[in-house]
Amino acid sequence: MTLIIITGPTASGKTAISVDIAQKIGGEIVGADSIQIYKDLVIGSAAPTEDEMKGIPHHLVGTHPLSVEMNAGKYITEAISVVNDIVSRGKVPVMTGGTNFYVDAFLNGLSPVPEISDEEKKLFEKSTAGIETSVLYRKLLETDPDWADRISSPNDRQRINRGLEVFEITGIKLSEWNKMQRINGYQGDFLAIGIDVDREKLYENIGIRTEKMVISGLVDEVRKINSEGYNISNCKPLASIGYKEAALYLQGSIPTEKEMIETIALNTRHLAKRQLTWLKNRNYIKWERNSSIIESVFHYLTRN
Repeated sequence: MTLIIITGPTASGKTAISVDIAQKIGGEIVGADSIQIYKDLVIGSAAPTEDEMKGIPHHLVGTHPLSVEMNAGKYITEAISVVNDIVSRGKVPVMTGGTNFYVDAFLNGLSPVPEISDEEKKLFEKSTAGIETSVLYRKLLETDPDWADRISSPNDRQRINRGLEVFEITGIKLSEWNKMQRINGYQGDFLAIGIDVDREKLYENIGIRTEKMVISGLVDEVRKINSEGYNISNCKPLASIGYKEAALYLQGSIPTEKEMIETIALNTRHLAKRQLTWLKNRNYIKWERNSSIIESVFHYLTRN
């Protein structure tokens, strides 16, 4: 059974077209989103509502508590199990979501960098907690310039720390690990389609979705999560776009709701631009306009 993958930048309409496809081909959705996978991150992650799901089963969407830290390796293990289960029941798996790295890792596997224990991670995070991101970035440029070159922003503390952490604990640069043969990649047949959307339309979608998030209660969602003991410092998903700005608004660092909306929309547009650049470099993706995607899926399934 062919795995169908629908990808594209944030706010390109992946959810709607994936559900439409699943309805027409007897499919089930496999989420590939590092934020939507959490039960409590609904509004800020733009997780599909029950109405938007249209009765189609969704896997790895709203399934994990915030106490569980996800990564690409764990995602691959769970997603392969889900895909195999869907296929065993005679259904078609349709994978979609906003974490393009998860999809790429699922298809191609991961470099064989050793698993770093939670204790080692905590010790490393503690050792860098009081150091400015700019200082850590300069250290990474000295330690592993090839990995630093792959980071789209010198403010991406998570990826900066990852490069420094791997080198400190394993003694081998992350860029060197990434040159080694990948392991655990998907072995089945797949069709990956990218949604080709006009930049102007994409930015319009981002603006509309951002306002909808705030109107739907994004700030209250963050307030509730904070009251349960989770915040940016101890829960990485809360540092994602939307949640981070809402937290800064609650702290008073962003003074008005209007400015919060504008900041979320701006940061999301920057994210979409980076995503497009990254996706365009993946030669396994076939780009289609929204109106042609279902026809392409049917053609591929009937031919194979």
